[in-house]
Amino acid sequence: MPNCIQCHKLFIDPFNALTFYRRPAKLCEQCTNQWKEIALKLTLQQRCSKCLKLLEKTESVCLDCAFLSQQYPLMHQLYCDFKYDGIMKQLMHQYKFMKDVAISDVFATRLRLPRGPYDVIIPIPSPYERDLERTFNPVEVVLKKMKVNYEQLLVTRVRPKQSLLGKQLRARLDNPFEISKSADLENKYVLLVDDIYTTGITVHQAIAKLSVRKIRKFDVFTFAR
Repeated sequence: MPNCIQCHKLFIDPFNALTFYRRPAKLCEQCTNQWKEIALKLTLQQRCSKCLKLLEKTESVCLDCAFLSQQYPLMHQLYCDFKYDGIMKQLMHQYKFMKDVAISDVFATRLRLPRGPYDVIIPIPSPYERDLERTFNPVEVVLKKMKVNYEQLLVTRVRPKQSLLGKQLRARLDNPFEISKSADLENKYVLLVDDIYTTGITVHQAIAKLSVRKIRKFDVFTFAR
């Protein structure tokens, strides 16, 4: 019997005609159900078609995207399968703040990048000091576990804790990103990858910095929304 990579308990992976052609399960049924509970139900809820925000009844257009469009060039599309809630919130805390790098195996198993014909995949960086303290970069480790080829073209500096700042103030802060090395990005289709999408300011600051390279289109993929 295999061990669940999330809770580490032994579980039975049923073997029959329906399961014969799929890969062996890595999560037990209980842990799999925890992920089902936080799945974004895009067809059952009224969400923004671009950033996937759950719209208020009074919103005829997404106010977040309207705000961002006044400050930055907008992404083309956000892709995300899970809410930042429940097991995702619990594991993200354990992964990033308790420095449990083994959680990357769970994320690599559950996450699925969009299949667009991307020319370049670029992870959103965290500050070097944070990676040094943590001993790993949370986005890059997962991409490596998923065997995704990517280019790290950005660096960033330590910023004030974003959750303590209002959206207006966050947008007025200097852009923390810099392009770290030369690359031919003209007319390229780029996928940016980050861990959590909240207000969207972080990824749009990265888009603003990269836009000087005349990139054709940006999509964004995040672990959670």
